[in-house]
Amino acid sequence: MSRSPRRLVIGMLNTAGQAREWANAVRHNTPATAESWGIKRPDEAAISFAADRTYTLVNGAADQAWKDLLQAPTKPTHLIIESGKPIVIRGTFRRMLFQALTARRHGIRPALLFHGSDIRVPSMHAARHPDSPFHESLDGLTAKLETQTQQMHRWLRVWPFPVFISTLDLKRFVPRGRWLPIVPDASWFTPMSAISTDRPRPHVLHLPSRRALFQSDRVDQICQALHEEGVIEYRSITGVTPAEVRAHVEWSDIVIDKIGIGGTGVMGAEVMASGRLLIGDIDQIERDELDEIPLVQSSIATLEAVIRDLVADRTTWSARAAAGQAFARKYHDGRYSAAVLAKWMGVPVNQP
Repeated sequence: MSRSPRRLVIGMLNTAGQAREWANAVRHNTPATAESWGIKRPDEAAISFAADRTYTLVNGAADQAWKDLLQAPTKPTHLIIESGKPIVIRGTFRRMLFQALTARRHGIRPALLFHGSDIRVPSMHAARHPDSPFHESLDGLTAKLETQTQQMHRWLRVWPFPVFISTLDLKRFVPRGRWLPIVPDASWFTPMSAISTDRPRPHVLHLPSRRALFQSDRVDQICQALHEEGVIEYRSITGVTPAEVRAHVEWSDIVIDKIGIGGTGVMGAEVMASGRLLIGDIDQIERDELDEIPLVQSSIATLEAVIRDLVADRTTWSARAAAGQAFARKYHDGRYSAAVLAKWMGVPVNQP
């Protein structure tokens, strides 16, 4: 492999803080340098997920970011563009494609990266998933995403560079996508109090980032009934800051993730790393790619029975929790993701 200097930029959305985590992973596990670039709107009081370099979205911000991208000493050798958004996210996919081609002429190797709703076509998803949220209009969100993702797929037909996906279920929508596993904050891999098998009422948590997409109303109905019956103690929380998520997960024994979507993301990796039991809904395409994922499979129709069975028989809890932690360390602590990016960038992975 070439030993010439390599420098990666990932941006400009920093969705769920993942651009920064991937950049950290590259810096810590390879000889390459890496940065996440993000944006900040003037009316925002704070940035939920900090990036390594931030541009305020005002007149001239796009020009400055574009200049920094093309001119030394800030010019990268590799560029990952999130969700098909151009620098600094104002403009169309056509503009982003022009920017990517221009960057390539300047010696920068571009790639696209998709997180989920930016490429998941609602009509295709609903056709395969009985619990898909896209069977409903979701106050116009389904139609909006259908238009946006269909357009994205049309542009992908002419995209000549690599494509990364952050979750394996997106293989159904981007067959040529290379899996770049999400990376939780390193704090999730530090010791946390163990789950309790002795509680009369196990603690069950649902912590959706977007209730409309994760069947949260149905999950609440089922779990609240079990709560009132005295089977579990249930919490359903939305809108908490990233710093608060860990405290809620530590309270829990069981966490219910994205039922109906067919994959799991940042929340699922955090839950597994923490040693909690994860209930979710994994697409068969993800099982085929990675059959070792230690997730308790459930649909809305089976959720009540799944929870009752877990509460009734707790003999497998410790083994499940340990398997989740091992899985998270294998795929989500940054080393695997760094290796994926290192292969693309042509650099070695640091030896332990």
